[in-house]
This record gives sequence, C-alpha cells and structure tokens, in this order.
Amino acid sequence: MRKSKKALGLMLTAAMTASMFAGCGGGNDDANPTPTTSGNQGGDTNVTQTPVPDGEGNGDDANSGQEPSGSEPAKEPLYKSLDPNTSGTIDIMVWSGDSVYYEDIGKKNWDASEITTQNVAAIYAMAKEFNKMYPNVKINLWAKTDDPNGNDTTWAQEMENFRAEHGKYPDIYASNDLIGDTSKGLVADLSVFADDVLYQSFNEAVMATMSYYGFQAALPQFIQPWGVYVNKELAETNNIEVPSPQWTIDEYTEFVSSADGTSFWGAMDTPLSFIGTGTNTISAQMANYTGTGDRVNIASDEVADLLSYIPKWANSAIWVQNGLGTVPTEIMDDGWWWGYRFFCRNYCLTYDGDPWMMGAAAVEKNEDGTYPTNAVESNDWDIYPRPATDYKGNTIGICVDPMSIHNYAMDDGNPEWSDEEKAKLELAYAFGSFWCGATESMQVRADQQYSDNGTLRTSLNDSFPLVTGAAFDEQMKIWYSTDTHKRYGDANLMPGFQYIVELWGDGQFWDISDKTYPYYIMEDGAQKQCLYEWLNATQEAVAGVGTANASWLDNVKARLSDWNTAINARFVTAETELKKGLKEYYGLTDEDFK
Repeated sequence: MRKSKKALGLMLTAAMTASMFAGCGGGNDDANPTPTTSGNQGGDTNVTQTPVPDGEGNGDDANSGQEPSGSEPAKEPLYKSLDPNTSGTIDIMVWSGDSVYYEDIGKKNWDASEITTQNVAAIYAMAKEFNKMYPNVKINLWAKTDDPNGNDTTWAQEMENFRAEHGKYPDIYASNDLIGDTSKGLVADLSVFADDVLYQSFNEAVMATMSYYGFQAALPQFIQPWGVYVNKELAETNNIEVPSPQWTIDEYTEFVSSADGTSFWGAMDTPLSFIGTGTNTISAQMANYTGTGDRVNIASDEVADLLSYIPKWANSAIWVQNGLGTVPTEIMDDGWWWGYRFFCRNYCLTYDGDPWMMGAAAVEKNEDGTYPTNAVESNDWDIYPRPATDYKGNTIGICVDPMSIHNYAMDDGNPEWSDEEKAKLELAYAFGSFWCGATESMQVRADQQYSDNGTLRTSLNDSFPLVTGAAFDEQMKIWYSTDTHKRYGDANLMPGFQYIVELWGDGQFWDISDKTYPYYIMEDGAQKQCLYEWLNATQEAVAGVGTANASWLDNVKARLSDWNTAINARFVTAETELKKGLKEYYGLTDEDFK
C-alpha cells in the first residue's frame, strides 16, 4: 500500500514533466505517442489526453516558446502544461451558492446581473478561463444555498445526496470535516504533486494545517487571517488613547477597560482565543504536534497566568454585562444580538470575531451618505493582530475552508491506482491548483461581477493568496484593486492590517481550524469538541460560576487539571480514528506516525 502511494507520485511526476516539456520545442515522437486513458466511472467523468504535435504550445504564448540552446527549460505549473486536447468532466460542490446544478458552466455566457451569488460568479469566471486552455473539459457546479449544514441537511448528507443523484461523488468539493473525510478514505493525497512548481510556491504554514503525517488532504478554497477589529474613531472621540498594532495584552486590557459601559463597551466578550494563541501550551502545542505526548496542556503556568485577564475583560464585555442587566435592551436589539453588528454600530471598541466580514466591513457609503448594511459605521477603524503576551508575540488566527479532491482510487474498491484514476486525479488537481494558486484565477474573479440584491459587486471574496514570494505580492495587488478591499491597501489608514499581512507572509501564526484539525469526537451519540471544557471555560455551566463572579478564576484553576485529562483523552480518540483511516485507505503504517 505504501509503495502504491510512492508509485502514484512517481507516475504523476513523470506525466507532469512530460507535459511541461511538450510546449517547449522538445518535439513529439509520433512512433511513441503519449498513452491515452479514458473511462466512464460515475457517469460521464472521463479524462483523455493525446500527444501535443511538435511546435504547439499550451495556450500561453508568453510561456510556450523555444528555450535558448543549452539552458534548462522553465517548468510550468500543471494547470498550464496539460495537453490542450485533454478532455474530461469536473464536478464541483461548494456552499454559499444558489442550489442550482450548472452543467458546463465555463461555456455559459451570462450577464453579471444574471448571477446572484458570489461563489457561482467566481467559479463561472474560473471555469471560462480554464476552458480557454482546455476547451474539452466540462466543468459542472452545484453550490448549496447558505451554510454547509443549513436547510436541515448536513454537508455529509449533501455529499451522499450528490452521489445518489449523479452516480459519483464530486471531483472537487469544499470539506466541512477534513479529518472525517480523510478517515473515510474520501480524499486524495495531494502531496503526490509536490514537484509541481505551483504547489512548491504554496504557503507551507497554511498547507500544514491540512497535512497529516505528510498526507496532504486538501488545498484551501478560502483562507484568511483572523485578527481584531478596532474602532479608532470611537476611541478618539472619547479621549481614549489608541494603542499601536504591535499591542500587548496589557495594552489591550487598558484599552477595552476605558469604555464608559453606558453607551459603548470594550468588547463583545472575553476572548479565550487570545490565551489560546498567547501561550506555548494550547494552539502552538496543537499546531506543532508530532504524534506523541499530549496535544495541549491547559493546566500550564502560562495558562493560569493569562486567565487572570478574563475577570478584567468581563467588566467591559457586552455579553457579560448584558447578563448582569446593565446593557439597555434597545442597544441589544439595535446590534441584532450579533457581535459584528455591535461593532459596526459603534457599540464596542474592539471585536475579535467574524473575520469573514472584512469585505462587507469596508464597503463605502451609499450616495445619500448612509452606510450599507453590515458596513462599519466609523471613519477610522482597523484590524489588528492578537495582542502579544509574555509568552508569544503578536499573532493571528486563521480561517480555513479546505477543498479536497476525490479519492478516485477507491471508486472500484481497490486502493491501488489505475491509469484511468491517475488521469482523473491529475485533471482535478490541475483545476484545483489553478483555482487556489494561479494569478490568472484571482484576476478573473476580481474582474467578474455578480448582482448583490441589484448592486454589482466583484466575485473575488476575502480569501488571501495561497502562494508566497513575488506571486503573493502580485496577487495582493489584485486583491486590493477591488472596491471591497481598496481600503485595506492604505497603510496610513490600516497600519494594523498591513502588520497582519506581514505576519501572514512570515508564517507567524499557529492557530488551528475546527474544519481541518482532529477537533471533534462522537460522545453519547453526539458530536463533541475535544476542547469542550476549555472552549466553555467562561460559561457558568462548566466553570461553576460566571466570569463576573469573584470566585471564577479560582474555580477554573481548580478544574484545569481534570479538564486537561479529559481533553487529551478525547484527542487520543480523534487521533486513533484518523490513523485508522490513513492506514486502511492510504497505506500509512505505524512507522509514518513516529
């Protein structure tokens, strides 16, 4: 089994190398044509590749000419180097769409006003661009309305419904539970494409969040740094000194404690995430786990030290104070009982949640001077990193929506890879890597518009580039070019966000994602967070008292050791299931886990 994975990697590397050289004047021996593979597993999904005649490029004239004699031919990414005559079908399944199944979406010719969701517009734009290179590839899309588990149907069930209707799982799909999908053998190991030049440019810190003992389970279809919204105008209007983006946890505490507690507050809640990423023994320990020992140590001295900030933050937190009856009902209603909305409406100095709202946050005023719904109603605000502690520097959280490629090897129940299955994988990866990493992909999404309740907006969402180096800078220029994001490119206006970009580029984040980490187990027939006690440490039902109670800190400290034992036991259970799946479906052995 392990050998089969290596063999797959070698085969795909050879195929990629051959295709990379096909358009570089290397010639094509008609007496020994490229093998042709085709199939019909699961409906009309098939891949056929034919040889490229001598002198024909890949549709990119700038990169397909003769190389100077004696020089090494420049390698091109797989998405550019496939035979242009490649044919096949790629079914895509994501959420935040319109629940319509679109066949051959890249061949549509829609007006922007006909497209009503951002995801559909984005994939439409990318499919059209991909079809310029590969006109014989058919790209189909089903994008569920709203959230993955919305409409009383779980994402796992939606996957099974898709299979029942179309005779196959989707080729490329957004995963809501990457660990579970890996444990079931549903996803392909993308590390076999490690020699692809685009893959080599991907942010290693981001890729690591979706890698399990070298098994690369996904690429991100959405990635984003998670910082802290800061309302500088609200502070300055009330003569409160605004700390720098390089703030410390003490400066954060002083800042939020300066709120008047009558018309505005310091924050929505008491952010445990600042402690999780502010110590070496929670998020950082989880992110650096190597297969032995405990996943976390919430009973460490570092954690006990930082927990002392929670009661201080509680004094200026809306949720805590509302529980004490000190926040007027009309303010709670005006904020829609939603933290982000409270920040938009100038009811709190900071907000540590909803990073995925940053695009909506920066939408400019309407022509009549009013603010659009969910735009921040402040002339001066920023997004800062999480505050530094005595144990860790400034950092950011990370929001990841993984995108997996189907494990075709198991379609016939045999984990060995056939030539037909390898060809399907190669084509799906070509489009998936184009989607996540290509500059052309980001540009066409930025250019493509859709109708947001009658207002045309860009289809480029808030996701950051996956690539690093010069390509990252180039793609961020595209990111900043949209009306949604142009505010973020102003270093004078948004120095905090620019610092976040710097931290992101340096890989200075060690947070984990519930969609990509062994985060849940089944307990008593229900899904339960491995970190349940820690994540609910501010709740009276778990801690014994609420954070406003003078005994909260002592109560929690007394429970930390027992909580730590229970949490790590759950992680062992989750890890066992992951290892079982990696062994059963992908040929990993106990040696791989050391």
